[in-house]
Amino acid sequence: MVRAGAYLLLALLALGVMAGCLLAERARDLASIDRRLARMAAPHVGGARAANRVSVPEYIAPLLAQAQLEITMQDLRMVALIALAVTGGLLLFAGPVAALAVVAAAPVAGWSWLQGRARKRTEALTDALPLYLDGVRQLQAVGNSLSQALERALADAPEIVRSYFAPTARRLEMGAPVAETMQHLADRLRIPEVSMLAAAIRTNLRFGGSLGTTLTNLAAILRERVRIRRELAAATSESRISARVLIVMPLLAMILLVMMNPAYIDFFVHDARGQKLATGAIGLELLGIVIVRRMMRLEF
Repeated sequence: MVRAGAYLLLALLALGVMAGCLLAERARDLASIDRRLARMAAPHVGGARAANRVSVPEYIAPLLAQAQLEITMQDLRMVALIALAVTGGLLLFAGPVAALAVVAAAPVAGWSWLQGRARKRTEALTDALPLYLDGVRQLQAVGNSLSQALERALADAPEIVRSYFAPTARRLEMGAPVAETMQHLADRLRIPEVSMLAAAIRTNLRFGGSLGTTLTNLAAILRERVRIRRELAAATSESRISARVLIVMPLLAMILLVMMNPAYIDFFVHDARGQKLATGAIGLELLGIVIVRRMMRLEF
């Protein structure tokens, strides 16, 4: 029964992958005219990689922007080929249950890796952002316009700030409005600190006032947020290590048991009751990982 259900789910997943590939090809064909027009309007922007870029759902786009990753058709084809090869090998040598478990765990692992990369890069950006704001304030104080200050301050800004703000600098250099450009960056990244900067600039340009004072206060607020985040990370370090140990312990225990008694795994692979127990154990392990990560997530 379990093997039949596993084969059925794998077949449904294969059909889903085929349907997704067809929809992606159709979306790429429909968007080809827009890309050609964009390359004709700005031939120096984008390049070949931008021409093959794949449109992603709205809820994934900010996370990819935070992680500074772009998905192209070549990337999708490579991932699909690797997934088919791994799934086929597992079906031949380990059975449908193991193949289904790997297919189910792979997206979870990929999503977790993407979230970790995005979190690390956004934390590095927020750590360096106050220094960039100080540079903008100083350049504006000596007579530069806001657009010039935002662009020229990137020369002395940390590398992480330049990598995120480079498209914004190009738009400003081409004469785009400052408020709209910064709001576009904030909408694309959806990082609270960048949204605060965009809101401060938009409010100042609309109602007037001293932007230097606003940037000074904003830099102080961002430094305070960084300090609080570091204190929270230090205060919860013991709990995070304990959570990781609890997650790894069942997997390590299973590996040690198989190493000491290789026949131990036969019950979970060949017996119907063992397959049900193995499926339930994997499901509970994944559920526990999700719950522990939710419990350890701190937002302020």
